Amino acid sequence: MKLFPSNVLEKSDDSTESIRVLLTGNPNCGKSTLFNGLTGLRQKTGNFHGVTVEKAEGNIHTEQGSVSLIDLPGAYSLGGESEDKQVTTRLLLSRSKEDRLLFVLDAVAVERGLQFLLQISNLKIPMFVAVTMRDALEKKGVKLDLNVLSKAFGVPFFFVNPKTGEGVDSLKEVLVQETTYKIPDPDFSLDKKRSALIGSILSKLSSSDQDSLQFIVENSLKEFSGETLQTGLPGQSFLPEKVRQLAFSEWEKSGLQFSYGDELVQRSIWIKKLLSKAISGKETLEKGILGFADKLLLHPVWGLGIFLALMALVFQFLFTWSEVPMDWIEGQISNLAEWAGAFLPEGPIRSLVQEGMIGGVGAVLVFIPQISLLFLFIGIMEESGYIARASFLMDRFMGKFGLSGKSFIPLLSSAACAVPAIMGTRTIENKSDRLTTILVSPLITCSARYPVYILVIGTVFSSNPVFGIFSPKVLALFSLFLLGMFASMGAAFIFKKTFFLSEPSYFLMELPRYQLPSLRSLFFTVYKKIRAFVLNAGKVILFISIILWFLANYPRVEGSKTEGLTAAQTKSIQISESYAGRMGKAMEPVLAPIGFGWKMGLGIITSFAAREVMVSTLSIVYGVQGEDSEDENLRSALRNDKDPSTGKPIWTIASALSLLIFFAFACQCMSTLAVVKKETNSLFWPFFLFTYMTILAYCSAFLVFHVSKFLGWN
Repeated sequence: MKLFPSNVLEKSDDSTESIRVLLTGNPNCGKSTLFNGLTGLRQKTGNFHGVTVEKAEGNIHTEQGSVSLIDLPGAYSLGGESEDKQVTTRLLLSRSKEDRLLFVLDAVAVERGLQFLLQISNLKIPMFVAVTMRDALEKKGVKLDLNVLSKAFGVPFFFVNPKTGEGVDSLKEVLVQETTYKIPDPDFSLDKKRSALIGSILSKLSSSDQDSLQFIVENSLKEFSGETLQTGLPGQSFLPEKVRQLAFSEWEKSGLQFSYGDELVQRSIWIKKLLSKAISGKETLEKGILGFADKLLLHPVWGLGIFLALMALVFQFLFTWSEVPMDWIEGQISNLAEWAGAFLPEGPIRSLVQEGMIGGVGAVLVFIPQISLLFLFIGIMEESGYIARASFLMDRFMGKFGLSGKSFIPLLSSAACAVPAIMGTRTIENKSDRLTTILVSPLITCSARYPVYILVIGTVFSSNPVFGIFSPKVLALFSLFLLGMFASMGAAFIFKKTFFLSEPSYFLMELPRYQLPSLRSLFFTVYKKIRAFVLNAGKVILFISIILWFLANYPRVEGSKTEGLTAAQTKSIQISESYAGRMGKAMEPVLAPIGFGWKMGLGIITSFAAREVMVSTLSIVYGVQGEDSEDENLRSALRNDKDPSTGKPIWTIASALSLLIFFAFACQCMSTLAVVKKETNSLFWPFFLFTYMTILAYCSAFLVFHVSKFLGWN
């Protein structure tokens, strides 16, 4: 199938200098997938609105030249109010004269895309259009004639399939050729009186950028006519006063009224007439199983039940499917420690390598299978189009707590990590809703908490199924997920009724098409997240593990204190009198009311760098303390840990529940606080976030611990 005209692909003897190409289009049109295919980078993609929350940049090199490609957030117009949409508008308005534009058009939602393209055409940026989703359109029995569209807009239109890669290599060749880009000249204009007024104003202005001024003047005329424009609309704040006065004077003389509604109607009529010529064939309606699926998934009762059932199934798989690979990784780490120890003499260096470095980092790496499965299932729900439907479904539920469905996607994204979720709030136009979502997102159970949860749950909870069906471990993990969701809703309700009083915001979105997830995209999404987890968290864990090993082994306890004692008893005294032991014991008066011993306290301190460090901390502490059995794992060490004064187990259901609740609510994450500082541009909000979550965590853990003791769970 020929996607590009032959004359466009003719090679030139002259090499093209590197130019900057801005990539834009509607949300969910395949833009980021195309960006990945062209640059080889792994920009996050998904089948829902608002994935790209900031611009991403990559380079394309061919024999004919190179370009710098910038992926802008998807938008429906140049008047978007949310922060990510303003990134798109500001870059388009403040571009350099050498910049070019690649507009991505969804063939299935072509009318909506042409609305945005027609608005961008007024900026007169040299451009061409890549049309995606051709295969989806043809499945409906419809064909789109690009020659008709190209003639109407005065720019080239090309088909490309980002998912399969069809046409992507040819598109690279086109991108570096200066002759590909044409200044749009659509045969559309507003009614004659309005066009004459705008032309009259522009003719009296001397500016190096008449095209951007035209956009600004048009919006000023709407403002003069009494229309309330979106706050923060680019162009309003930096419109020169003399230009504003001239526009106002000419508008008063004309007596014309400008409104976005009238303009939209005129644009829509022109586009509908154009598409009547460009589209052929009879569309087949999507009925049957897909229509029935929407009825179920969007039902206020059945839809919510399906969502909860899916999440419960995900957590069931996290335990059942990951058991074998986790055991394998644990065995390999043990073999690696044994192999490394064989080359080292008995002493501190061998202990550092085996227990501090390999043991500390390995204690967290063993949870990679479960974290990978979590990322995989979330990716499947995103790419299939289900997340958008869940967001629509949750809008009514979240409205009771003062938020709209637009906050649901960032909140659910927090199940992977709160940092990108907080950055994802840029798609929320309402500033009050956005700040509220930022402050409650860290309450959602993130992937960094799962190693701690799984360790504690696997240590204390029984494996015997409840009612012969449900695993107590799965129920506990799923309950923690639900706890995070309901806690975030409760906190949002309080914030919206106190600090952030505002009018309720509305939620409008277009449900994307159902589609089969791309295995290639899913693989790279999971790979990218796991790689980031291993590299970023791994460095922190390794660094802290080495420090912890030193703190747990020094000052050395020798001489008469260890005479006649077994190796296990010697290690117990060593950790108790080490720097780490002293630090933990100093915290005991504060932690004892919530059931924490000094070892847990030490883990809480170190986990502030990264929550998963709690596991490596306990691994080092208990590895140093040790038992006689060399093959004992961390869970066994926790079960066998006894209070030296009472002889009772330290890890009970009461203390375990207290720790789980504390970790569910505490903001033990420097990265989260740093990104809140960046997104709010204030030190107050990260301080407020840390304070309220710490108080909530301590009070909740105190309550749970003492209620559990009252019930006899100790």
